[in-house]
This record gives sequence, C-alpha cells and structure tokens, in this order.
Amino acid sequence: MDQEKITQTALDQMVSSDRNQLLKAAVPYLPPRGRRLLSLYAKLTELLSTVSMFSPETQAMSTCEVIVASPAEMLRDLRQYCGGESRRQVDQLLNMMAAAEMMNLMGEPPEKEGEKE
Repeated sequence: MDQEKITQTALDQMVSSDRNQLLKAAVPYLPPRGRRLLSLYAKLTELLSTVSMFSPETQAMSTCEVIVASPAEMLRDLRQYCGGESRRQVDQLLNMMAAAEMMNLMGEPPEKEGEKE
C-alpha cells in the first residue's frame, strides 16, 4: 500500500501524549464496542488537554511565536499535514501562484543600467 506520510501538527503534538497515541493505535484490535469506547476516551482526553491549554491559568500558547509568511510559504508548510486529493489541490495552488509570479516578472520592463529604485 502506497500511503503518503502526514506529519502531526504542532497542536496535535501539544495535546497528545505517547499514552494517548498507544490507545489510538490499539483501537483496530478491539471488538466494536471497545473500539467505540477507547476512541471516545482518546479524543475526549485530547479535547480536555486542548481546553486546558487555552485556559487563562495556562500560558502554554503565549510562548508560541506568530509566523509571518507569504501565502506560498504558508501553503508549503500546510502541505505536509494533508494527503491525497487535498495535497494535490495545494500543489495546484502553489503551481498557479508560481505561474502568476513568473507572468508578473515577464510583464515588468527590464531595468535600465544606472537606474536604481
């Protein structure tokens, strides 16, 4: 099976633990009722961790830096978190943006020698 590797987001890394990952990995090996309960427990644990991270008492998110990037840089970064059709659509957007940038550069008059802005 040829699967694309999807990276865990920074938020997932902050709210999930090794224990929680092990619980989620065990889900397919359980009977249907066990799958349901363990899945709900794992997701609820992540939700509670997320809620506590954004509570006024916790300042964990205040240490995260704000990244200022161009739309193309943002898309290249977000690309690693998706797969399949979503990744192909991001690639198409990046290709269109690159083509538009190239057309803009081709449409600009060349600089004359001695001219500086």
